[in-house]
Amino acid sequence: MSTKVRKTLTLDPDVIESFGDDPGALSATVNAILREELKRRSRRAALASFVEELNQEFGRPDPVEVERFRKAFG
Repeated sequence: MSTKVRKTLTLDPDVIESFGDDPGALSATVNAILREELKRRSRRAALASFVEELNQEFGRPDPVEVERFRKAFG
């Protein structure tokens, strides 16, 4: 079992009420959400790194072309 760290969070009352009297449910939910956020940040950093590699290898994309594709797929 991993060691847990206590932190203080400020949350809206309606959020707290929805979890009822089980503080473990709130902690587990917050922990799961934060783990997902860490995964998202890691993926975003990896994507930014990959894009930078592409920019170094092929040069920066033409802003006019980027806008054209943004409009086509946005």
